[in-house]
Amino acid sequence: MADGDGGGSSAAGIAVIVAVLIGFVAGGRATTETTTTTNSGSTTSSSSSSGSGSTTTVRSSSTVVTSSTTEAPTPLASCPGSVVRQTTENGITLRLYYDSQAGGVNCVSAVHEGAVTPPGYLQTDLRFATSAGTAWPVFATQVGAPGAAQVTGTYLIRTNDRCVTAVATYYPSGSGGPSSSASLTKVACG
Repeated sequence: MADGDGGGSSAAGIAVIVAVLIGFVAGGRATTETTTTTNSGSTTSSSSSSGSGSTTTVRSSSTVVTSSTTEAPTPLASCPGSVVRQTTENGITLRLYYDSQAGGVNCVSAVHEGAVTPPGYLQTDLRFATSAGTAWPVFATQVGAPGAAQVTGTYLIRTNDRCVTAVATYYPSGSGGPSSSASLTKVACG
């Protein structure tokens, strides 16, 4: 803590309590917002909650990561952070990214080497390795457009200190036909 009597933190604490109470009176939702400025830019984080779930939004200079405990988020336009693991199998390059925002974000991208012609498509799946669930927030999936050779932006949040498994699958004849895949299993398990 910086030098001073600490009185400012008491006022800030009271302001947060008042904001939460106003949020509940206004519609049953509590909302908080924090902005942190760093040398590389600023990050704004806000969260809200109600009896039916909660939502967290983290904005940095290049990416907005939103998570709801009740519904899967829209895939990102590109994965934030840096590549922590990569594999190329069966003509598919699968990359797993990590970014420290939102308690840790893991994001995947997949590229098929060569042409993908409709109805062929790529699909990415990302899950916590310890979960068999197939729904958000422990699992995320994205089906690429028919003919697209790349799918990117499938992500999970709150991944710090948690194992993840990523799979990219290529369906050259569309759904129900033969497939090939690349996978990264139990990454960051410690």
